[in-house]
Amino acid sequence: MAWWDDLWLNEGFATWIGIHVTDKLYPEWRRWDHFAIEDRQAALSADSLRSSHPIQVKIKGSADIDQVFDSITYYKGCSLIRMLSAHLGIEAFMAGVRAYLVAHEYGTATTADLWHALEQASGEDVATLMCSWTTKIGYPVVSVDADFAAGRLVLRQGRYLHSGMPSADEDCVVWWVPLGMISADIDNGRRSRAVMHQRQETVDIPRNVRWIKLNHANAGLYRVCYSAEALQRLAQAMERGELQTGDVVGILNDTVALVISGYVRTSALLDLLGSFVKAAGDSYVVWQIVGAFLENLNQTWIERARPGICAEIVRLARSMFGPKAAALGWAHRTDDGPLVARLRSISIPRAGWAGDPLVVAQACQLFDELYSHPEESDRRPFHHDFTASVLEIAVRSGPRSNHARVCEMYENSQRWNLSEDHRMAALGAMASASANDLKLATLEYAMSDKVLPQDLNIVIGYMVAAAATDSSNRQVLWQWFTANYQRIVARLGESSALLGHIVGAVIGCFSTNEMADCIEAWFGDKRTAAFDRMLPQSLEFVRVRAAWYNRDSADVEQWLSLSACDVLPSN
Repeated sequence: MAWWDDLWLNEGFATWIGIHVTDKLYPEWRRWDHFAIEDRQAALSADSLRSSHPIQVKIKGSADIDQVFDSITYYKGCSLIRMLSAHLGIEAFMAGVRAYLVAHEYGTATTADLWHALEQASGEDVATLMCSWTTKIGYPVVSVDADFAAGRLVLRQGRYLHSGMPSADEDCVVWWVPLGMISADIDNGRRSRAVMHQRQETVDIPRNVRWIKLNHANAGLYRVCYSAEALQRLAQAMERGELQTGDVVGILNDTVALVISGYVRTSALLDLLGSFVKAAGDSYVVWQIVGAFLENLNQTWIERARPGICAEIVRLARSMFGPKAAALGWAHRTDDGPLVARLRSISIPRAGWAGDPLVVAQACQLFDELYSHPEESDRRPFHHDFTASVLEIAVRSGPRSNHARVCEMYENSQRWNLSEDHRMAALGAMASASANDLKLATLEYAMSDKVLPQDLNIVIGYMVAAAATDSSNRQVLWQWFTANYQRIVARLGESSALLGHIVGAVIGCFSTNEMADCIEAWFGDKRTAAFDRMLPQSLEFVRVRAAWYNRDSADVEQWLSLSACDVLPSN
């Protein structure tokens, strides 16, 4: 790259090529499906904020450089390369990349240089197609109004914002959008190469086609908002097994985002959970999205909803993940594929988070066996995949003494033969304690010389995660953070990028406008150069969740009272 404003050329392409090659060598790992629920989602989430930045961002100083090593640079960059390569075709794309690398061997290059090489290889005006994607903030949501009887789709695009509908000034970009349209009734499910160039377009489809799906395999970087009938037809197709996992993931991810931003009511997604679970089978990616949505829903509601409502949300999660964890068991089997092992590693902690009694009892028993027999640590009573879950559940749901025991294991990790990852899991598990005095003791412990400065981030991350079910966590954490802010700055350094991550994590667990205003005022006289992007983004997320609750609290309460039992039977 010629300068830091083209950082995405390095990092975005490196991310894409790594996943592309891995997917070719090990297709059974489903790397692009995993990218869709982790990295792509991180980019879409960050870029849906008013406080986002273009992928090609002007760099004014060293503090700006540190802050652009983020999900926009890495994962939006990767997603754009994937979208473009899917549209041009992988052969033409790679031919252009080879020519680009040869032309600039041992030199520097810019985004324009890459576009030129791809244009020569493909014959398409790549620079025009991609200009808005790299120089403008954000991405579109494509609304689909389907008339199946008439054989017509009316498509509209506009900027997607997590906070809801954009103003006219905010919605002035018209993106080039590859539609990636599929249906079982059209061309045997092959992906259409149709593209959208206008704000509104009409597309003809065969009359009475059973269903239509845009953005096949999540190759495009945009959301899709289906009309109620189109979404219901897709739900039926999912239950019949007519959609690939990647497309189920795309529908679910988009629907979650559209619920939070107000395009779709929360009850509409809750109605579809059964369809998604049936379509998921043993696909860990779908289960992971469902679990994350229910956790986010509970974390948003827990500050203001009456306790019975959050108890019902947790019960719904328990009814899904408890039976799944019981069916999969704690032991990996020799005939398990890599995806089943991942599903087991997701289901057990989710069931534990939801308070499933069998999982909690088993985790506490396994912890007792592990702690009591350090000399047998080479023959651990459970697979190492579950170490973090066992430690966390034992501290949160076991006797108070487990907190001190886990601390002992952290300090004497060799005695229990803990890897460095599991040693960090022990440190984080201490922050999962239910008692407020133990939470404060853990935070103080993280500031001692027994913990490396950078590992404070682990403790705070665990405490924020625990706030999804423990409403006292956020206030304990905020009060400690504000009282000890200068100590934290002195320990980490005022210009440390890690300071920004900690600030974002502490702020991010709140969900009321009042708290957002309080936080904003508190930082008013602080030096925030190291996190002047992170701070407004985190506050915007808080206000987004506040708006979600204000808009849909009655809707969720009604659904829980009438329909929760229809999704899955409780365990």
